[in-house]
Amino acid sequence: MKLTKKETRALKELRKSLTGEYPVIDMRLYGSKARGDADPDSDLDVMIELSDCNPQIMADIDERVYQINLEHDVLISTLIFGRSELETGPMSESPIYKVIQLEGIPL
Repeated sequence: MKLTKKETRALKELRKSLTGEYPVIDMRLYGSKARGDADPDSDLDVMIELSDCNPQIMADIDERVYQINLEHDVLISTLIFGRSELETGPMSESPIYKVIQLEGIPL
């Protein structure tokens, strides 16, 4: 995995911002950046798993991500899941979740 300095700073800020405010269980970088086959225009795909998730929390996180993207001139794209979605819901069998578990890099 090769990230630029601004990408590294943006991901660190995101992690710090969320872990102090929300019940974060896991955060993983996945996709081309995690695999090491990204091109210069690739975004930062991040999966965020929370112990509890609702529409307000998702909206708040989306706003934080938007601000971090602007401040660091990066593009972080997030998938946000609640623990119950991943344990008992259909997302537990989702191909994207399985790929994230295999190739994702914990942040």
